[in-house]
Amino acid sequence: MAEVLVGVGTDFLGFLVQSFLLLAPMLLLGLFLGGLIHVFISCHAITRWFRHDTLKSVTVAAAVGVPVPLCSCSVVPVVAEMRAKGASRSSCMSLLITAPETGADSILVTHAFFGPVAAVVRPVISFVTAVVAGLLSIRLVRDDHERVPQDVADGCCCHQGSAGPGAHQSLIPGLDSCYVSPAQMWRAGVDWAKGAVRSVSRGAGPGAVETGPACLLPDFRTIVAHVFRYGFVEIADDILFALIVGIVLGAVLYVAIPADLMASEYSVWLSYPVMLLVGVPLYICASASTPIAAALVAKGVSPGAALVFLMTGPATNTGTIAVIMQRFGLRFASIYLGSVAGVTVVCGVLIDILVIAGGYPVIVTLQASEIPTVQVLQWAGAFALLALIAWRFRAGAFRRGWEELLVNLRPVIRL
Repeated sequence: MAEVLVGVGTDFLGFLVQSFLLLAPMLLLGLFLGGLIHVFISCHAITRWFRHDTLKSVTVAAAVGVPVPLCSCSVVPVVAEMRAKGASRSSCMSLLITAPETGADSILVTHAFFGPVAAVVRPVISFVTAVVAGLLSIRLVRDDHERVPQDVADGCCCHQGSAGPGAHQSLIPGLDSCYVSPAQMWRAGVDWAKGAVRSVSRGAGPGAVETGPACLLPDFRTIVAHVFRYGFVEIADDILFALIVGIVLGAVLYVAIPADLMASEYSVWLSYPVMLLVGVPLYICASASTPIAAALVAKGVSPGAALVFLMTGPATNTGTIAVIMQRFGLRFASIYLGSVAGVTVVCGVLIDILVIAGGYPVIVTLQASEIPTVQVLQWAGAFALLALIAWRFRAGAFRRGWEELLVNLRPVIRL
């Protein structure tokens, strides 16, 4: 008995360590890319593209949502803001699906666990789901009632943080905008570099760098600081607690699920509704769902069934569905939930048929690299991620994540 417990504990800790080593570098890169996307994509331009109930608007909305790292709860006020500024309901529907299902961080984490093919397939299926849902919205939600709060109509900064010291601060005060064009970024960088050279030539300290004349555009250091703050503070606060929960749940499933669980052909077909029933009410971000899916596939669950969990877990939860129903109406929420569930299950079954018919092996990476250079990068990333987690948890991210988890679990517990 003691040997069994030691073996289980070793496997549990091994999964935790290996998961951190695999996802840490990719996740840190994804957080940085999230900050860049926030600064270099104009919300005003996006809103103009989304004004019409057309295939073009739906497609653009779905494509824009793919790299944007927003969870299923934070994407709702962003979409409500866009709707108040004139975006069509079908475009809002598409963005509601792709934004939480994928993101720069989750795509890179998927690559770490499943490889490049899965990292491409995951956003493609999310995109297809969003387009289907948007087209259904054009046909079926034209006369649906919706309630959009007026307070989200002020400003265009695509991040609605909570009030208080940690709330999101716009990069350009007065415009309530964080958009900086590449040309403006280049000009700010050149001005900062020239000021640094002049300061060094005059013998000034590093804090005395001169800048150009005061203007609306912030200086280079302020822009860079905003990129890092958005990625490593605001996005990190949204996902780090859920990420820890996801890794721990993945480790529990890895040691608890027997290797022959999916040996029966009936269990394969039952896995789709089971993953659907688990994924729809559960609140978990796209990055956090990836190690859980990796543990399931490693224990024999089909890739298609794991895909159902990967798609429904981030996109739907009881709290988000309730808010969507309140703000956009029952019919809109029904199409949203039905499209995510239906298209995902169909795609999952098709993937399993292709895998079985083509004989393609699905390899899940649960071991760190053996290449010394990559090992150094993975360990450095793991320590950096642990430091980030400790810093943000000390700042209150753990408490907020725990409270958010309880809020989303209460409706499930009542059921």
